[in-house]
Amino acid sequence: MYNSIDVPLFITIEDNALLKVKKILKRSNIFINNPMIVTDKGVSSTFADVVRKELKIKKDRMIYVSNNTDDEVSRVIACARKLKVDFVIGIGGGLALDISKLTSYRYGSYFISIPTLPSHDGIASPVASINVSGTRMSLNASMPVGIIIDIEVIKKAPVRFIYSGIMDLMSNLSAIKDWQLAYEKGYEVRYNGFARALAYSSAENIINFDDSDVYSEDLLRVLLNGLVLSGIAMEIAGSSRPASGAEHNFSHAYDSLYPQNFLLHGEKVGVGHLLISYFRDKGEYKKIIECYKRYGILESLRKVKLDKEKVLNAFEHARTIRKERYSILNEIKLTERQIERAVSEVFKKIS
Repeated sequence: MYNSIDVPLFITIEDNALLKVKKILKRSNIFINNPMIVTDKGVSSTFADVVRKELKIKKDRMIYVSNNTDDEVSRVIACARKLKVDFVIGIGGGLALDISKLTSYRYGSYFISIPTLPSHDGIASPVASINVSGTRMSLNASMPVGIIIDIEVIKKAPVRFIYSGIMDLMSNLSAIKDWQLAYEKGYEVRYNGFARALAYSSAENIINFDDSDVYSEDLLRVLLNGLVLSGIAMEIAGSSRPASGAEHNFSHAYDSLYPQNFLLHGEKVGVGHLLISYFRDKGEYKKIIECYKRYGILESLRKVKLDKEKVLNAFEHARTIRKERYSILNEIKLTERQIERAVSEVFKKIS
């Protein structure tokens, strides 16, 4: 049996790539007639304007989004229909890219991803995180036909966003184990060794990188390539399982209980990864701690002032949601005291 998969026709990670967008598209044999740019009103809009001018796109084809809601997606789709768009170009962080890829999926256009932050693997994944009637959901979305990443733009990202990307990528180690567990137990019918290899090697590359300077170009390239490959692994697998397991359950649970929280996706996943590995694999737990310490992530987590009670509640709640996604949380029987001990241990490492 053969799987039909969509993978990007080109992936460009270069210095000053935004100033070469037209040349990049031409050499990749991508011809755009009626494009639309989707971005936010923050710093990303400045980068989006560079691309707009480079491609000579009219200002009325630049759509600004303000929240990750289904209503916002519907609004952008209406704009795409009115403009008869053939390409949606998403420029920004998670907000702009999620809206862009879901718009493209529902409307039926092509999608080009131009991330300005390296904070998660959504820059190349076929999944969009959208709030539907107040509940954050992961929805099927378009894979990008192309990805353009400007290293100079990424270097301007606040360090917290780089840490978020590192934590999200590292969590593949946990997700892969849950995927294999679910397959062996008969709760998953699909398990793809190639997708696993992509997700695993991407995580290992960032964990084992020998430079602690997260702004070094070499490290950023390893991180960005890893995030892209992680997204492609999901497309190959036909689900988000290579990069989403019990640690992502924790993130979803945290968002469900505390929807107004200001934690980045990777931060929630990173804490969830620590807790899951504490119970499943002490060797992995130790490796994560050492990596977080080397990069400065533990100090960053301390600065965001995690609430111990909220983390405890989210872990408890994680065991009750997404039951259909079998993971280690379905296997282990934990007492309240054991969970409190694990949370206390994680907080001790952070502080």
